[in-house]
Amino acid sequence: MSDQQDAPKSSSLMVLPAFGKAPELKIEMANIRTAENRLIEAKTVNPITYADLEHTFNESYRDLKRYLSSIGYAITMAQKSIEDAKADVILGSYAEFLAGKPKSHDTLDMRNAYLTRDPAYTAALERLAQLKALESNFDGKIKVMENVCRYMRKQMDLILRSGMSNADYYVTQGIKKK
Repeated sequence: MSDQQDAPKSSSLMVLPAFGKAPELKIEMANIRTAENRLIEAKTVNPITYADLEHTFNESYRDLKRYLSSIGYAITMAQKSIEDAKADVILGSYAEFLAGKPKSHDTLDMRNAYLTRDPAYTAALERLAQLKALESNFDGKIKVMENVCRYMRKQMDLILRSGMSNADYYVTQGIKKK
């Protein structure tokens, strides 16, 4: 076992506050950080450490996939918030703004400029950007976990095919002739 596993688990909770109709998003990062800290151990994987490392990386992978689906839901809710804010502005204050003006003032650029000044709309856009960045980050971490597990499986296959036993695996001084 590694020293990192024996250490008391400190809470590494990432919390994204509630936004619009989307609930608060809590992401426990302990398993993910443990796996990231143990990535270097995969370089020297052997039959003794393989099971523990594989378990650590698989646990992190499962957490990442679960949180990625939660982030996907939050992205959908953020997009809905954008559309709601856009509808409120266009049907409300923007319609009042255009009331006495000729129709030539109602252009796409004018609507976008007016929307950009609405705080609810910009807040929803910022939330969407934040969630997409988090989604991209977690997607990258998932690929790392997949690749590390694939690498370790190949290493174990090479070791098993080589015919070396566990006793031979740690011999560092060569065969002594009698």
